[in-house]
Amino acid sequence: RRFGGGTAFGIGYSRMDYQFPGIDPDKPFYLLPTLELKLFLADSFSLDFSVPVVNIAASNALQDYFFFTAEVFANFHPSAPSSIELFVAPGFGFSYAAWKDDENKFAGDDKQSGYAFHIPVRVGLEFNNARRTFSFFVAVRPFFSLVHGGTGNSAGGGGFLELGLMAYSVGYRADRY
Repeated sequence: RRFGGGTAFGIGYSRMDYQFPGIDPDKPFYLLPTLELKLFLADSFSLDFSVPVVNIAASNALQDYFFFTAEVFANFHPSAPSSIELFVAPGFGFSYAAWKDDENKFAGDDKQSGYAFHIPVRVGLEFNNARRTFSFFVAVRPFFSLVHGGTGNSAGGGGFLELGLMAYSVGYRADRY
């Protein structure tokens, strides 16, 4: 494999308290279609990028604040290449949110922003087709977050159950196929 692209969906629990009005910090969370990109550096190692583009778009369109988040993973596939691969992917992520109080324009502090650093781990199984050009994966993704936002600092975290689909560009080698 050389590189891949796909999407993931999920459901889980998240607690990231940005301390903004209208944001419930303690809630179930739906991971709507993400943009997943993989760059393979070896058969058993890839750098994975995950951006929840639909969550970002929906959050920005439906809320009174701006929100962005993304994560990168060092993905180890110890059983690759095979039809079913175990993977373990520690990662690092970043989120940013900004809120402006349009109703209170003359207040001294009408803008607030917050950011969070995430430490996620994605662990799961990837089910490949015979040529390893398409796959389906199931993963759990627990994470820990350090949040600075609104009026202070706090720790956060949570976890997801993910289902995903990937397509790959494969460079075939004569000694393998």
